[in-house]
Amino acid sequence: MARIQILILFFISVCAYPQSRVDSLEQKLRIEKVDSTRVSLLLDLADEYRYENPKKAEQNVLDALTLAASIDEKRHEVSGLIVHADLLTDRASYDSAIVLFQKALSISERIKFDDGKSAALIGLGNTNTRKGNLDKGEEYLLLNIAFATETEDLVGVASAYNNLGNIYNEQGEYKKAMEAYTEAAKMNTQIGHEKHTAINMANIGMIYQKLENYDSAIAYFQKSDSLFVKLDFQAGRVFVMENMGIIFRNQDRPDEALELYQEVLESYNKLGRKRELSQTYNKIGNIYSDKEQSDKAIENFRLSLSLAEEINDSINMAMANRALGQQFLYFKKIDSSVHYAEQALRIANATGVELTVMDSYETLSEVNYAKNNYKSAYDFRIKYEALKDSLYTLEKRDMAEEIEAKYQNEQQAKEIALLASEKELQELQLSKRKNERNGIIVVAIFMLLLTGLLYNQYRIKQKSNRELKELNTLKSNFFANISHEFRTPLTLIQGPIENLEQNPEEQLDRKDVKMIRRNTNKVLGLVNQLLDLSKIDEGKLELKSSEGDLFKCLRTAAASFNSHAAQRNMDYRVSVPNEVLWAAFDRDKLEKVVYNVLSNAFKFSEDGESVAFKVSYTGQELCIHVSDSGRGISEEKLPFIFDRFYQVDSSITKDQEGSGIGLSLSKDLIELMDGTITVSSEKGMGTFFTIQVPIEKIKIPEIRTDLVPSTPADKAFGAKAYEFPKAEVNGASKILVIEDNEDMRQYIKKQLLLSYNVIEAKHGEQGVKLADSDTPDLVITDLMMPKMDGMEVCRRLKSDIHTSHIPIIMLTARAGEANKIEGLETGADDYLTKPFSAKELMARVKNLIEQRKRLLEHYKQSERTLIPEKITTTSLDKKFLERVLDLLEKNHSNPDFGVPQMQQELAMSKTQLNRKLKALTQESPRDILRNFRLKRAAQLLSRKSDTVTQIAYQVGFENLSYFAKCFKEQYGVSPSSY
Repeated sequence: MARIQILILFFISVCAYPQSRVDSLEQKLRIEKVDSTRVSLLLDLADEYRYENPKKAEQNVLDALTLAASIDEKRHEVSGLIVHADLLTDRASYDSAIVLFQKALSISERIKFDDGKSAALIGLGNTNTRKGNLDKGEEYLLLNIAFATETEDLVGVASAYNNLGNIYNEQGEYKKAMEAYTEAAKMNTQIGHEKHTAINMANIGMIYQKLENYDSAIAYFQKSDSLFVKLDFQAGRVFVMENMGIIFRNQDRPDEALELYQEVLESYNKLGRKRELSQTYNKIGNIYSDKEQSDKAIENFRLSLSLAEEINDSINMAMANRALGQQFLYFKKIDSSVHYAEQALRIANATGVELTVMDSYETLSEVNYAKNNYKSAYDFRIKYEALKDSLYTLEKRDMAEEIEAKYQNEQQAKEIALLASEKELQELQLSKRKNERNGIIVVAIFMLLLTGLLYNQYRIKQKSNRELKELNTLKSNFFANISHEFRTPLTLIQGPIENLEQNPEEQLDRKDVKMIRRNTNKVLGLVNQLLDLSKIDEGKLELKSSEGDLFKCLRTAAASFNSHAAQRNMDYRVSVPNEVLWAAFDRDKLEKVVYNVLSNAFKFSEDGESVAFKVSYTGQELCIHVSDSGRGISEEKLPFIFDRFYQVDSSITKDQEGSGIGLSLSKDLIELMDGTITVSSEKGMGTFFTIQVPIEKIKIPEIRTDLVPSTPADKAFGAKAYEFPKAEVNGASKILVIEDNEDMRQYIKKQLLLSYNVIEAKHGEQGVKLADSDTPDLVITDLMMPKMDGMEVCRRLKSDIHTSHIPIIMLTARAGEANKIEGLETGADDYLTKPFSAKELMARVKNLIEQRKRLLEHYKQSERTLIPEKITTTSLDKKFLERVLDLLEKNHSNPDFGVPQMQQELAMSKTQLNRKLKALTQESPRDILRNFRLKRAAQLLSRKSDTVTQIAYQVGFENLSYFAKCFKEQYGVSPSSY
């Protein structure tokens, strides 16, 4: 279990510093204008970067010192010097650091800057300690304890105690070290400094580790590491990992220790901590020595010694020399062992590191014994045992534990006292809290009520905004659709009139007159519907009842759909009682309702399906049933079909035109008659409308003429438009017209038939198939169509290699600039807005076809050189011609290469390839191949690169006479005369 806990605590290492604080400081620095504040911010940044990015930290310090000097701010200069010196200490530049600390101390004493003086003394103590001058380090730290105590600087006192503990630890004075670390921990806990408290706990754990009390050591390491994780302090975590490695080694778990030390080495390398790297290599060497892998042990000890000598670290130099002396003794290299052991003893005595002195005595005793110098061996052994007894007495171990227990007891006593004072305070404040509680309850209830009220208002406002947004969307769609509804019939009205103006001697064809009347009635019906809606909204629409035969009126209205049903081969059944129902009713409004509901049934039924219209009268109530076997309406859309502007299919590919007001108007009109209209439907099974209107039957007058006029024939829904005889103009261009409105399609066809051959399609899907099977020279397509809209038609044709060259004119009732841009971006060559004049349509058709012809003519007159970018208008066509050229370039010299091989390489049928190349170049594949070979032959002949015979063979001609004939037809001279 302990193993799992240790791995969780020490192997998941997070190397990032608190980025959010760094970002905050950087942002403040960018906007700060006051120089003194900028100095403080730069020093704070240096402190944040200290362990993670020392170079950036140093740059911030230097910037701070420069700025502090410019404003002559001595306190800031002292702070900058101390931070700079700390950075130098971290990278083992001890002498330079000491100079800066001395300068900071001198300035602080001169200007009476207590915090600066305390920090400088601590820095001098710490740096001298790390350099190996332990006595000097202790002297500075004791000075700081006295000074910081006098000035009540608890932070300075705590820091000094922690550094004193480091000195005593190096000297092997574990009792003093424990006392110092414990004192520092108490002070840092008192002032709430978590980071320093964690460091103190880690140091206490280290002392327990050296005293071989591993359970206590691990407990302290876990406490400190949890704080290091919380504070994201990587250097502290690495220190814990390093000491855990020692514990693993002493517990005979060398591989786990080595794994930890590799992590430690990586971290110290990143942090640039050479002193700690030296210590870690020494520990790794000890493990390899335990495993009797002497080569690896010596390698790591030498790395440790090299780093220690590089930074002049006397303590680690002594330890590395002693380790090398011991290792060479194992190798029986006595002279080397003596050399390193004596070096270790000399350095350890000079620095006062008694532990290393003791170990050196032991090594020298063993070396002299190996050299048969028993007296010297005995003397060194006596010195070793005496020093060992003084350092590792049982009393010292007990004393260290007693100090720790005292620390724990003090902490518990403080907690008990704090609990007692809290209890007393609770009793004193109990009555006050009761009153406060009652007040809080009242305020909370009020706040809850207020919050609920505000939330309810917010929800109402959100709902209102959502409904308004939906209404705006519906209105936008309505106006887009109604504009299409108006523009199409207006075009059909405008076209014949303009033609009559331009040709006054001609008379309008009877079919044109009927088309104009039909579309005028359609526009009038739309206008009347809009006016009725307006009157309904204002409450001004009233019933205008007149007496008449209600059944006859309904029969007449229903009969107007007979021709439409027959035209679409639909089963249309009308069931109206064969009798007279004389009543007072509003004929116009009832007819509008019948027309709208029946129109809806026919619109959403396919050819060959059925529509039924049934009327009954019982109990003074007229009941009308309209049903169809069409596509039906889904359950989620059914509740909205009587909403104004709502359309079941609101896409531009909807099968039928509409504005979304017909059924809404019908419902309003029925309700005006005090009736009801309901609907039921199932997807794929059809729709069933039921209309119920209260009607009172009255007695038929004895003498009465039928007041109900017969419905004009032209009012019939969807009267068949005039169709022009299909006649082809020889040699004329072929134009494909894709338009779902029959009148509009026939009108466009009539304009084009005199000059062009016309093929037509009722919707986009049919149009794309026609374009692929019977390639036209130009396509005219509407935008809003069933099954496939004009945008998709354009995309399909322009992305298909077989049709990408065909120019496209887009027709639409959407006149906005954004719609035009969208149409042109999909590849449309021109854009025409309804209503348009026939003259403008003809001009645009002519221009596009002539433009295409000019490109091809230019190609013909340019010595038949195939240049893709000059004869194509789309990138797809250009790529196709480039592919053809590349194919000819590679294979023109092969006499067996012909049209079949071209078809195979280009993956096109003979018809497709012929159509495509004819459309782009007005030449067949065979002509293009032959002309390419002749052009290449002409180039070779002009350079006189070979004989005529050889050149003919080189360009793929096997028959020389055929080559000469073709060449003369192309260039007017024989090959030999060229």
